[in-house]
Amino acid sequence: MKWSFKKYPMNITGEERVSKASVIGNLVFLSGLSGIDLKTGKLAAEKFDEQLISCLNNIRDSLEEVGSSLENMVKLLILIKDIKHCPDMWMTLMTYYSVHAPELAKKPPAVTVLPVNAFLDERCLVSIDVIAVLSKSKPGWRIKKRPFTYLRTHHTYPNIKKDVKYASESVAVGNLLFLSGMGGESPRTGRIETKDFETQMDIGFDKIRLAFDNAGSSVSNIIKTLHLLAVVDSQLTSSKDVRVSYSPSSDHLWKRELEHYEIYAPSLLDDFPGSTFLKLPSLEDPSSLVEIDIVGVISLDEPEWEVKKYPLYLGKRGFPRHIGEIKKYYANSVVVGNIIFISGQTPTDLFTGRIEADTFEEQMKVALDNLRMTIEETGSSLNNLAKTYMLLPDAKYYPIMRKMELEYYQKYAPRLVIEPPASTVINPLNLASPKMMIEIDAIGFLPKH
Repeated sequence: MKWSFKKYPMNITGEERVSKASVIGNLVFLSGLSGIDLKTGKLAAEKFDEQLISCLNNIRDSLEEVGSSLENMVKLLILIKDIKHCPDMWMTLMTYYSVHAPELAKKPPAVTVLPVNAFLDERCLVSIDVIAVLSKSKPGWRIKKRPFTYLRTHHTYPNIKKDVKYASESVAVGNLLFLSGMGGESPRTGRIETKDFETQMDIGFDKIRLAFDNAGSSVSNIIKTLHLLAVVDSQLTSSKDVRVSYSPSSDHLWKRELEHYEIYAPSLLDDFPGSTFLKLPSLEDPSSLVEIDIVGVISLDEPEWEVKKYPLYLGKRGFPRHIGEIKKYYANSVVVGNIIFISGQTPTDLFTGRIEADTFEEQMKVALDNLRMTIEETGSSLNNLAKTYMLLPDAKYYPIMRKMELEYYQKYAPRLVIEPPASTVINPLNLASPKMMIEIDAIGFLPKH
């Protein structure tokens, strides 16, 4: 199977440069797109549904430009400013699919919804990050979608209700498995029926385990987790040391996750998946406390899709295993075939396990250094960076972030100045630690000789 790597650059404004898309093998990673007109740079509409339609038009045009199509979407990350728009969002998606991509009306992509704190343009209400395939018939890249099921009814058109999510439970692409975000909604009713955090975690992991079983895989085959935690009073316990690499507000999430691994996937305690962690103003259901977005594989030993993990070691801090004075925290990156899934790279000093930098500029430099070291550890280089997710709690730092990013590429990865990675900016309420001002989650390409 041939693994190619190609980018489709797109000039935005000023010094900022991102690619419209990066293609690795048969996978297309688009930059996050909103209702902003790509030619004029202006927001095309004020109303939510009109912005969403404009956003979908941008996605359709971008996919067709790279030789794909809207019907080839396999995973969406939908960033939304106000959860009150979610019911309209699901119906608008279904209506749009029925006109422009009829196959998606019956077999939608996997979807995770992220209610964000803000957008760079304060009038923007929605943005979508897309993973698609170039071709659904390419050898070695078989696609299989599995619908959600409630009360023995497949949760797809025409059984969909207005205020319930419209997405596939999972989508398998070759050996990769993309799940929709799994939270504490009852699998029987689709509603949150408990306010207890641990119980919601249990329900979410039960659904994750079932989704892997339904796909012919195993929960032991998780390679990357994106933890979404709603910021509520019961989860805002402050750390006495704001410079540590994690916040106690996430302790019970990590603890519950490890308890599930110990029972259902003990191999993950010693071979932990990659991980990124976000605190959001809320989740799609205001009663939801936690949701987990998962990437996995069907098999750990599929030829040409081999999996290799590179654990992160932080001095004297971390989960879940003590190794002398060092603790294994999570996989810093996971390679699947020629794709590198990189955990969120923070401004944490890897030797002290602390955030030593006090300014945004200093933290950005450390995060970029950590990103470069991580991708080089796999045998690749920063020049092969395909996609970045820039996690930026305070949008005012956006111009500085892009300026420093370009300067860093000029020094360490000049190819990225001409062919930058695709990029999505996410403005959460907070990151794992209140001290963190930036985190970079990424995808890279590993050339194999």
